Amino acid sequence: MNGRRAHGLSGIFLNSAFVFACRVTGAALVLLLQVMLARWMGASAVGVYVLAFSWCVLLATISNLGLASASLRIIGQALGQNNPGVIWGFLRRGMQIVATTSLAGTLIGTVVVLSVGESLPGGEVAPFLWSLASVPLLSGISVLCVVAVAFQWFGLAYLPSEVVRPLSIFSIVALIWVITNQLTASTVMLVQFMALTATLLILVITLTRRLPRQLAAASPVFETRTWMQTALPLLIIGLFANYFPEVMLILLGMHVPSDQVAIFNASYRLAMVVTFGLTAIDAVTSPVAARLYAARETSELQSVVARATQLGFWSSVAAVTGFAILGTSLLGLFGPEFVAGYDAMIILLMAQLLRSAAGPVIPLLSVTGHQHRCLVVFGSALMMAILLVFVLVPTFGIRGGAVAVFLVTLVWTIWLHRLVVVHIGIRPSIFGIYAHG
Repeated sequence: MNGRRAHGLSGIFLNSAFVFACRVTGAALVLLLQVMLARWMGASAVGVYVLAFSWCVLLATISNLGLASASLRIIGQALGQNNPGVIWGFLRRGMQIVATTSLAGTLIGTVVVLSVGESLPGGEVAPFLWSLASVPLLSGISVLCVVAVAFQWFGLAYLPSEVVRPLSIFSIVALIWVITNQLTASTVMLVQFMALTATLLILVITLTRRLPRQLAAASPVFETRTWMQTALPLLIIGLFANYFPEVMLILLGMHVPSDQVAIFNASYRLAMVVTFGLTAIDAVTSPVAARLYAARETSELQSVVARATQLGFWSSVAAVTGFAILGTSLLGLFGPEFVAGYDAMIILLMAQLLRSAAGPVIPLLSVTGHQHRCLVVFGSALMMAILLVFVLVPTFGIRGGAVAVFLVTLVWTIWLHRLVVVHIGIRPSIFGIYAHG
């Protein structure tokens, strides 16, 4: 793909549509897998698997220290400056850091898991050991996928990880069920480990072959301190913005049985479907917003954001209405016991509606250079989430967990909205747009 087409409006739209299609397909496959696992294994065993894989996702995200998110900015800037040495140095040093931190996390986690033993959810050690073994794999995949995006290789960035991997896992798990008529959380985590290994190998081999030859020929330039200063704030933002469901599942798992974790997970995953449209809209809006902000075209930026917010909010209202009507039936697909999560799902849907009403506040702050202002917001929100789960969940169960999500979402959306108004000079929320015509 040539640069002109990739950076033009049509290129942005087509690439965003492709990414959206991959993510929707992948999310649908993951949701289908969890529905079938609930049918095949029951809520308790699914809850153990969900907790184990949530720990894998959380540790893998922490292990890359924000370098996955920083890859796009660092490599993109180096490409614009025709500086292959920086790219080569970043790839080498970045993968060294990720490998070291993720392996250290795996070793420390293994010691902890073996120490606590039967006190783990479900009394099973094996699923959590396979989860820990998968941490370096998932961490490496996260970085390499964003590296592929930086080079505008969107097929490589999204197809193996977002589509092929969940499809492979579903196919293998289904085959095991047909042959043996039984499944355990340990078996599913083993299949996950195998799929992650294959995905990482595909990415490494393909990227190695596709990287420009002048890259390997260049002398590597190492700017480790600068790179880490860029990466660490993005780690906090990405951890909260993209992996908050996993954080909440882990917190919830400390207070309720594994079957309740599975029910909460099903409710949360269904509620998160509302965000698919917001993700696609953000993907199209963000590069345009960055260009308009750099050109100081504030009125045009307000107009673009207003259209994006209106589209996102009203599509979310439609989605929330649909899920409210069909929620019992959708939860029933997981199994009769999952219908008990309907109230929690409605509360979680309201939290997603709050996000859409606030407008694209996180992308706006990120692409305009104000991402560091999110750190205090998300740090405070995380502390608030821990406190609310501790207070609400022991008494109200998964409904208390859902209320915690709603209240935390309310706080950070209002806070970030205020930052956008003050530092960018526009009103991104649906209320501000209609109030000011």
